[in-house]
Amino acid sequence: MNDPDDDAEFDASAVRANRLTLAVLAVGFVGVLAAIIGGIALGRSGEPIGDARAAVEAACEQASAELVALGPLDEAIDDARLADRIDAESAILRGMVATIRDARTGNTDGQRALDAWAGDWERLIDARDVAEERIRTGDHPAGWLPPVAPGEIEGVDGRLDEYSRREQIPGCATDVLQADNLDGKRTYRDVDA
Repeated sequence: MNDPDDDAEFDASAVRANRLTLAVLAVGFVGVLAAIIGGIALGRSGEPIGDARAAVEAACEQASAELVALGPLDEAIDDARLADRIDAESAILRGMVATIRDARTGNTDGQRALDAWAGDWERLIDARDVAEERIRTGDHPAGWLPPVAPGEIEGVDGRLDEYSRREQIPGCATDVLQADNLDGKRTYRDVDA
């Protein structure tokens, strides 16, 4: 037969365990809620580029203005003049990247992403340099963009543009700056259009 005192102790112990479980769940819920609110307040979930946005946008706008100022590209351009044009464009893009490298996001994750993006720009410019040297010798390269990772088809320009889209800095896209255009007509577009 069951002792009534044992049942009472078991019931009290079960109530304490349930209360403890509910308290742990409540503290966990409050902690998760605080982390979400704190992350939003710090701006980490919305815009990792943070404080660097204005400097990055200004660098891209300046580069775009300088590229447009180079004027149209003659479709019947010879290799030497085309190589000179690519070299001039790459110098402008290098200046843009140098300014972006100096920009500070105000948060570690955003800075890491911005630095990686600047590194991708440098890879693209390095590829332009190789292509420019080949064009100078009359050897027009096909598929000159470096891959994102060995064995992948998409060029580094796809990753550059994805970052521009994600961070809402459309003026920094490779097609706006014509950074992925070696020998075609330059069609700089207004990002506000």
